[in-house]
Amino acid sequence: MSDFAATPGRWRVAAISFLNTAPLLWGLETEPRLQLSYTAPSACAEQMRRDEAEIGIIPVIEMARIAGLAALPGIAVAARAEVRSILLIAKKPWAEIQRVALDRSSRTSAALAQILLLRRYGAKFEVTERAPDWRTMLEDADAALVIGDPALRLTLTGEAEAAGYRVHDLAAEWHAWTGLPFVFALWAVRRGSVPPGEENWLIERFQRAKRDGLANAAALVERWSRRLDLPAEEIRRYLAHDVEYDLTPEHWAGLARFYQLAAEQGLIPSPQPPALLT
Repeated sequence: MSDFAATPGRWRVAAISFLNTAPLLWGLETEPRLQLSYTAPSACAEQMRRDEAEIGIIPVIEMARIAGLAALPGIAVAARAEVRSILLIAKKPWAEIQRVALDRSSRTSAALAQILLLRRYGAKFEVTERAPDWRTMLEDADAALVIGDPALRLTLTGEAEAAGYRVHDLAAEWHAWTGLPFVFALWAVRRGSVPPGEENWLIERFQRAKRDGLANAAALVERWSRRLDLPAEEIRRYLAHDVEYDLTPEHWAGLARFYQLAAEQGLIPSPQPPALLT
């Protein structure tokens, strides 16, 4: 079991330690009714699966794999086109890729990469999971999936292109193929952990965190520019333009399409979209 022990009267919250979720977490660390723990996206999902957290911002693919979860409405980590932090770095054209090394911290992006390879480009491939070191990943693979802050850094430095590799933004690929935005993560809540009458408090509290985070973008830019040692203007662009934080009907349509394709490919048991907490 995790050392993320339950405290009476407080919800355990599994949070992702990447820049892309930062606006959603504003003020939650000091909320008396919440107890936050930061980790990778895949580990957030595992905490929810093992009943080690009551709330978690988890990869959307895991909403279809873990029973008893509902999503908080109106909140997402999504992209309408290019996101710059979900990359497939390849030695070959899409259709010629035969072996893919997947970042083991990823779940949704790993599924998206496989769907694009098979359904859009007709590649026949095998996958392996690796630690997110793209150069090591490519030693015995044709392509490497890298996500989050390391991927954003690669986009900004152009290091992979300079080394002669093809770099594909998976959100841009999805949009070019489907015309829809892509949803990467949602706030998941274990339904049995919410006492009757508390649903509205949870929804309002997390929606307020998102509003406050976006309203305090300047502070986030300053904090994360220092933390990642990246230009402030690039952090600002990323938070303001690359990542979207609303869960609109159009985002829901993109999510439904992703679930349909994932189910057809055997990556999830059912194409049924996640339920919303109400």
